Amino acid sequence: MNDENIKKANLLVLKRTAQALKSNGFNAEIYDSKEEAATKILSLIGRDKKVGFGGSITLNQIGFMPDIKSKNKVYCHTPEMNMDERRKVWLACMDCDFYLASPQAITSDGKLIFIDGTGNRCAALTWGPRHIVLPSGINKIVRNIEEGLWRMRNISAIANNIRLNKKNPCVSTGKCEDCSSPERICNIVTQIWKRPKATNYTIMLINENLGY
Repeated sequence: MNDENIKKANLLVLKRTAQALKSNGFNAEIYDSKEEAATKILSLIGRDKKVGFGGSITLNQIGFMPDIKSKNKVYCHTPEMNMDERRKVWLACMDCDFYLASPQAITSDGKLIFIDGTGNRCAALTWGPRHIVLPSGINKIVRNIEEGLWRMRNISAIANNIRLNKKNPCVSTGKCEDCSSPERICNIVTQIWKRPKATNYTIMLINENLGY
């Protein structure tokens, strides 16, 4: 198929997934490009808000961070922070107006899957922030939980291990070894099947390959 036909086929997948997410209580929206998604995020958040970020290549690729930082109070840990400093940021994220991250997988029946090393992101995704915004590329949509867990372990986790220069076994073997390495980053898995009652969610499905 040419690029146009692929886009059309992907759009059908996005529409089915969006409908499933809505049936599970989430607000789900479809965007043709990351630029369209960035415009919506900036409009949704506005200014003078507290905004927390979970580490996400997808968010970096969308490229709206400078605008968000110029208009809002942003909480995001950085590599040079020690653990005490990180904990302060992570706790502040729990009380933000908006929290942004990206799932490792979204199932075609509208469930969300996340993996984390310390648990700060998974904690904020389930309760605390008033509105959670989750952009996701078409590449993260899977058929079911089993496929999502496989993707999380063998695609997302390995790519992040390489990005973070971790010396875990999966980097060498190309597959999850369920290791006991002290550098392991795959310690906590969170699945969100229905919208938690105290939190608003906006899932942004983007017709591009983004992130891991």
